[in-house]
Amino acid sequence: MRIIRFSLLAVLSIAAVSTLLYSYYGYSPAPPRIQLSGELSEGTITIEARDRSYTAYIPTELAKDPALVFMLHGSLQTVKGLRESTAYQFEQLAEQHKFIVVYPSGYKNNWNDCRGEANYPARAENINDIKFITSLVSEFHQRYGSDTAKTFIAGYSNGGHLGFRFALEHPNSVAGIAAISASLPTADNLACKDTGKAIPVLIMNGTEDPINPYYGGQVTLFGLGNRGRVLSSISSAEHFAHKAGHHGAPSETKHFLNNRADDSTATKYYAWRDDEHPEVILYTIVGGGHTIPQEYFRPPRILGASSKEINGPAEIWAFFARQIRRVDTAGK
Repeated sequence: MRIIRFSLLAVLSIAAVSTLLYSYYGYSPAPPRIQLSGELSEGTITIEARDRSYTAYIPTELAKDPALVFMLHGSLQTVKGLRESTAYQFEQLAEQHKFIVVYPSGYKNNWNDCRGEANYPARAENINDIKFITSLVSEFHQRYGSDTAKTFIAGYSNGGHLGFRFALEHPNSVAGIAAISASLPTADNLACKDTGKAIPVLIMNGTEDPINPYYGGQVTLFGLGNRGRVLSSISSAEHFAHKAGHHGAPSETKHFLNNRADDSTATKYYAWRDDEHPEVILYTIVGGGHTIPQEYFRPPRILGASSKEINGPAEIWAFFARQIRRVDTAGK
């Protein structure tokens, strides 16, 4: 009886400790919902005999020939989880600037990106995510008149890596990409062929990311699920900058002023930008983790710190908006 009682106490103690650890490291409170006037809808499209699903936010009022922004979730994340982790900021931005935002769902919550050593389902089964996204581009162009020359991809983690695949292999399909918590694979881990064509690229990475190492190295999910090696964040940005025709150091460096007592991070960016070449920009979140910067949602602590100094979605939209102005200017 004493042994049974001791065992029961041990189990209860382990359960209590596990609950406390989850509460501190794994729990994340839901962000406040934003009241918007547009329509949030779900849909499916058949790609190579598979039904692929997506969620879209259509503002009540759209711009003429509106931009189309795809926001891609991370590995094992859901569309719901991504919308929460961005605190619905892309929908609010879509409402303000009259563009369409689409959240596609990855195959078994993964994307088939360029990391050759990765073995998650989308890569193992060679799922055609390129056709999925490009088919949605055609779908929204036909239904809402979105401008195919103003198609953008923003992706978090695994979603950012699919953005890299578009930038490398299908640059004519998009007007620019933004990758959060993602770096280019090293040459021995690169399963995509670079066409050599340059497009605008934004990278937003934290220096204390526990999954995607800022300074380069092995990518794992806390020691599990090997994704192979990646370049450093600066080398990733330099790859796209050099391909775009920029030479030497960045043309602009900006340090954001952080006066928040509840934010231990600091943000700066390096930009390769002029009137002749595609823009490339690297946001470095000093002290930041595997997170999307914004002040309205606290991600699980296990992912590291999240900057409240900048609004990541707003910075990404500002980057896309600059490319739209270039497209509009070139068309005149």
